[in-house]
Amino acid sequence: MKSLLCVGLSCLCTGLVRAQADQDVVVDATGVELRCELFGPCFPDQYRDSFANPLPPGVPQFILPADGYHYTLEGIVATEGLISLAIPSGSTLAEAMEAIVPGGSRVLEGYSRNFSGALPDPVNQVFLQQYAGSFGGIEMALTLAVTISDTGVGQFRVYDIDIPLGLLAGSMELTSGSATIETWVPSTPQGTEWHFNGSFEPAPGSAGAMIRYLDDPAFAPILGGIDNPDSPDPTTPTGVTEAQSSFTTTDALGIVGPGGENATVYVTSPARNLTTGLAKDRRGIGLSVAPMLRPSYPGEFFGQWTIIWDMYIPASSWYADYPNNTVPREFPVALIEDSSNNNSTADMFIRVTGAGATIGYNGEDFSQYIPIAIGPDQWFRLAVACDFFGSSASDVYLNGVHVGQMEADWLYCAVDPTAPAYGDGEPVDPNDWASWGAFPNPWALSSGTAPGSVGPTSLASTFSLFADLAGGRSEPVYLANLYLVDTVLSGDEIASLGGPAADGIVLTDPGCPPDMNGDGMLDFFDVLTFLNAFSAQEAAADFNNDGLIDFFDVLAYLGAFSAGC
Repeated sequence: MKSLLCVGLSCLCTGLVRAQADQDVVVDATGVELRCELFGPCFPDQYRDSFANPLPPGVPQFILPADGYHYTLEGIVATEGLISLAIPSGSTLAEAMEAIVPGGSRVLEGYSRNFSGALPDPVNQVFLQQYAGSFGGIEMALTLAVTISDTGVGQFRVYDIDIPLGLLAGSMELTSGSATIETWVPSTPQGTEWHFNGSFEPAPGSAGAMIRYLDDPAFAPILGGIDNPDSPDPTTPTGVTEAQSSFTTTDALGIVGPGGENATVYVTSPARNLTTGLAKDRRGIGLSVAPMLRPSYPGEFFGQWTIIWDMYIPASSWYADYPNNTVPREFPVALIEDSSNNNSTADMFIRVTGAGATIGYNGEDFSQYIPIAIGPDQWFRLAVACDFFGSSASDVYLNGVHVGQMEADWLYCAVDPTAPAYGDGEPVDPNDWASWGAFPNPWALSSGTAPGSVGPTSLASTFSLFADLAGGRSEPVYLANLYLVDTVLSGDEIASLGGPAADGIVLTDPGCPPDMNGDGMLDFFDVLTFLNAFSAQEAAADFNNDGLIDFFDVLAYLGAFSAGC
């Protein structure tokens, strides 16, 4: 799970909702400070609100209910002690964020859907980020939030502050700064579905999201392993994921397909290099997903999304002692690694213990995992509806039935394909963009020479599936369909989709009718299968669906066969 320090708003006030002509609130964040005593308590929770701390000072500010909100955070920081070595005094808030986590400045602006369109609760969350980690050798933990009250007051809040070194670490204070929140008319949700009909080509009717192998040779060189995550490593092999995975059919695998029908599937690669066995060579193993939401969705990251998998975990992946099948493997599947380039542990796992299968959105704290009733050698439809912005929780559904809630996080979508650029604003060379297949290369870094750049920065516009640099903990599974959309589907919407099916999830595939034997190819064997059905007067030979099996069905079949699929 990404550890990014960012700042937010919350609300606090009573009274009637009012609003300015410009429909926004601006909070004066000056004076917010991170400081702790040596081995002692830290400053209390820090907050500013648009009622008591409006900018400009004076008249309290309120915001109206809306279907969406847009927040921006900016300021100048003063630092002391060890913190000043990593973040020089006088840095902008964006520069401070980049020093803490490369690419971290992206979270200083975001867009959130408000599904109720109202302000019904005392605290309506727009954005929240928990940070726990280290930078420059300094351990730090805190939580920051952007919220709006039921009376339309915005608050900038920093809380749960913990800096174990206290005064030795130093302090950081906003000497000037503001938090702005305004109404936003949400963009139309963009959904993309894959049926894995021999490729990663999206299903008809999909939006612009794309899938590529994480170690596609066009992207090389891959960045280094977990001990050297930001430097290109030309020794890391490419093309391994493709070699260790395949497209096939359930018939070819010798298993029943979802819904009892033959289906095309993608057999995933294990999350490690089976040839070298080296830890660093796990970095590029997996699939890279580019949501490609921009420019329709304006934000550089999104925290409200739904992903649905139609999946089958074979016993050989479920059990560590296959074929004895007595010792379950603890981590059969790494579902999501939400960094932009697989730089640590995966973030969402299916985990199996003596108590059964569980699922969770945390690669390190498994106490948050919830039970899920799945097992080996069975198809299931898994849906995760993540509302990181609104509730900091993800709802989990199995075959359309709600299972429970787990943690949540946001996903990257920083690149606008109409004008691709790195995080520091440096434009992508058009030749590079073309060589990558108009896909945001997960390994590419800018030159670091753009005005205001803090050094080489990434494109930060992808996330990974079936990838786990830290442990290589993901085994081959069969994937019939996958769906991604940048909104939180409701329980009713997910229930309506039911369980796994051969023809898809949301954008169901009419299939290829002349492929009579269902092997994914049109050839002489399909013609032979049709003629046998015709000779036996089987229903499958009524190709024009007129209730008769006659010469017109032969003409209809041959016409469809000639047209192809």
